[in-house]
Amino acid sequence: MHNVAPSRALARRTRQLLTIAFVVAAVGTFVAVVGLALFVVQLVGPNSPSYGLFTLVRLAVLLLGVIIFFVALGISTRALTLRKDNDLAMTVGRFLGNYLDERYHFIRNVNKRGLGYVDAILLGPPGALVFRILDERGVYANEGANWLKPDGRPNGWVKAKIDPTRECVQDIKKLREFLAERKLDAVPVYGVIVFVREEPQLQLVPREPVVPITTLRALLPNLNSNYLAKERVDAGRVGAVVQLLYDA
Repeated sequence: MHNVAPSRALARRTRQLLTIAFVVAAVGTFVAVVGLALFVVQLVGPNSPSYGLFTLVRLAVLLLGVIIFFVALGISTRALTLRKDNDLAMTVGRFLGNYLDERYHFIRNVNKRGLGYVDAILLGPPGALVFRILDERGVYANEGANWLKPDGRPNGWVKAKIDPTRECVQDIKKLREFLAERKLDAVPVYGVIVFVREEPQLQLVPREPVVPITTLRALLPNLNSNYLAKERVDAGRVGAVVQLLYDA
């Protein structure tokens, strides 16, 4: 199995965002300087009927420049905080690599325009499998799309802070739309939620989950009963999706 991350594509995107941030910052600085200049150079006298409008315009120009500059800061922050890899996905990829052959591609840390961020996507003859990977401790119950934790009372449960089912469903939907827009909707998309810890650190109580949930150790038997149960996609389509998502 090919276990890869689109690090070059992410590095390229970081450079592009930093370039955009530099240009936007330059524009913001220029607009702000113009606004400040209007405070120094009085183009309209205080006694003019247009003086009120002039003061409003120069203030608006200055504020616009400041806003544009802060937008540039936001873009640069986004560029510098793009994740270059996902350690949990690397762990899952190494595990699967012991069992899956060269027809499979496990792409970690997917982050594409029109798709967003996904922990990992497995591509192969059965189709595409979206991963939501967590490193949690404790006891969790999954009822449909809802996640619960014990609240300390006998048989008492409260809503958990994690929400991986809805996140995974959203990722599945986005990937389906992403592939459909590129005429690859014949590739079926599935999902799985993987917890990397095992008992006694983690206890899962599944109750009719919307998306299959599993620990890392039980991942392969779980996939054998659904995703890996059938080959559905030819090698050409698999390669086309790999090229789209990896984009090295």
